[in-house]
Amino acid sequence: MSNSPTGPQSIKSSYIPFLQSDGVEIPAEPADMPFRKLAESLELAEPDSEKPVLNQHHVSSVAFTIDASGKASFFASLFSGETEMQRVGVVQEAKSFAVVQKDGKEVEVGVAVRLQVKADKFSASAQVTIPNITAEAQLGLSRADMEISVRGFSGPLGKLLPAPKSVDITSYTEYLDAFREIQAHVFSDASRQHFSPVVLGAYKPPTG
Repeated sequence: MSNSPTGPQSIKSSYIPFLQSDGVEIPAEPADMPFRKLAESLELAEPDSEKPVLNQHHVSSVAFTIDASGKASFFASLFSGETEMQRVGVVQEAKSFAVVQKDGKEVEVGVAVRLQVKADKFSASAQVTIPNITAEAQLGLSRADMEISVRGFSGPLGKLLPAPKSVDITSYTEYLDAFREIQAHVFSDASRQHFSPVVLGAYKPPTG
């Protein structure tokens, strides 16, 4: 007799994005801090460099759970059966970065654009995705929040930034469109002059 599970199973993510729980100290005003000052404040390996060479690039979409203790676990695919008593969310991120040494550890210094949605629970018998989370929030089945963040970029964004709204299908579509436009703008050739790289978090190379 087989003991294999019958329903869809979550798949652990090989990529773990940076969250505040990483424990990496970030300067109070990273967006306004030039790399020379940032490097000196972190005692990086190359304090004389004006800017690091952002030679690594990553685009990802990762689901996660946060348990009662605040510990986050990340998944390439995540289903509702494994999210009881946990907050859930999805983070979509695009970043360019360099890996530098700090206190004997590797950290990412670079530029990142992120769209993140979190909910206090997820009950649908479906995969944990942003559209599914926003659909539950729209039906009043959970409380959710959604945000776009841009780090390491000092140029203007103007009308590219969406207005704050409650989480529902319409606002998610607007935020996703804005995320795409902001990503294209930030990482365009014309915007490279506005790069002001900051510490994004501990470097976690993909495995597997």
